[in-house]
Amino acid sequence: MAGRPRRHNSPHSTGRGGTGRWKRAIVLVTAAACVGVAGGAYYALHRPLKTVPAPSASKYTDVAEQPKIPADPDRTNILLIGSDTRPGEVDGNTDVLILCSIDRAHHRIEMLSIPRDTKITFPDGMQGKINEALSLGGPALTERMVSELLDVHIDNYALTHFGGLVKIIDTLGGIRIDVPERMYYRTGDKEYGVINLQPGVQTLSGAQALGFVRFRHDRLGDIGRTQRQQEFLKALSHKLMDPANIVRLPQLIREFWGTIDTDMSLAQVIHLATQATSFKQYPIVTETLPGSFHNPDPNIPHDASYWIVNPAEARYAAKHLLDDGTHVANPVQDPYITEHWSPADGMGAKARIRSATTTADTQQQNDNTTSTSANSAVSGDSTNATGGAPPSPGAVKMVVTGQTINVRSGPGTNYAVVASATAGEMVWKLEEFNGWDKIQLPEGAIGYVASWLLQPSP
Repeated sequence: MAGRPRRHNSPHSTGRGGTGRWKRAIVLVTAAACVGVAGGAYYALHRPLKTVPAPSASKYTDVAEQPKIPADPDRTNILLIGSDTRPGEVDGNTDVLILCSIDRAHHRIEMLSIPRDTKITFPDGMQGKINEALSLGGPALTERMVSELLDVHIDNYALTHFGGLVKIIDTLGGIRIDVPERMYYRTGDKEYGVINLQPGVQTLSGAQALGFVRFRHDRLGDIGRTQRQQEFLKALSHKLMDPANIVRLPQLIREFWGTIDTDMSLAQVIHLATQATSFKQYPIVTETLPGSFHNPDPNIPHDASYWIVNPAEARYAAKHLLDDGTHVANPVQDPYITEHWSPADGMGAKARIRSATTTADTQQQNDNTTSTSANSAVSGDSTNATGGAPPSPGAVKMVVTGQTINVRSGPGTNYAVVASATAGEMVWKLEEFNGWDKIQLPEGAIGYVASWLLQPSP
């Protein structure tokens, strides 16, 4: 009698061998799925969240291939970019440009504002304003130009659009700011077309806060605006560090994320958020890149208004802000000083008298109570401009006659207005130049006025 044919276990068999194969298959599939999910989660957490490429027609497409300055493991440098473009677009120029450094070694946050009209040389030798880098080569070119200007490594950028800023402030319930003066201006924009703020301490809505940081129709123009942007960021950081908001940070990050373009990953953002409590104790030290105004020269074709900085001074200022927490309180210089700057003079001990304080609250109090004396840092003591010893040998005490006058960056009406002086105000006359007097104001600013507008002090 022939025996039964030998039975083979098949994938459909329910015997012990088949069951073993099924179990092994299930384990393998499950493991593969876990690896896939974990890999996908890792990728999602560590990939850049929403980077903005250079314009398709850009000639600066090799920016990323340029050698970079070594990173500092004890700090995170983030370039904050504000633009009037919409999310994902790069056809507009930069409106806000601030290097924000989270300094864990010194337990500080340092912010250096770069005026949008800062004159730079692009990689192809073309000269222009630094705010044009965004439309010419996207955030990558902007990052490179700031890094080269300051000789500082930049870890990441975060680009916020006007609408995004409005949403962030409204989500936080407004932000409390001391508006220093009446601000009214029609921007001509279809949205957010009117800036209309009254002076005084108040809670600003998102649209009002946008107007506060954009307004520059005051005596210092773009420099006044960079100072307001710094005050805004201080107020925003205090708002975010409020205990009620710290616990909401994960939710706030999700709400804000659609309004920001950045090359940071979600993991990086979460890591920074987890350190928010310690950052609350960090003082915030701010500075505007020092330089001088340049008005268009009618004798030079296509000349434009610029903020002129000395490259050596820019690197010196950045180094001392980041290393020491010291900074120049009054960034406006005489053009001659900018051109001939050296570490031995204009940025010496007297100029860099302010330093980081030990707590954020002390820093905020100092900013609110010592602004007048701090603004005199360029020349030393605030009393020197109108009383006591003259700021320099040969300086003569003068008084403004009969009207409010404009103080200009150079000896001529074609130079930018950098300050103003009121009738009866006491100033120091430093020198004369073809019918113009070079003067120093009580707050330390230096500029030029027509000689006939002053008379010797009685």
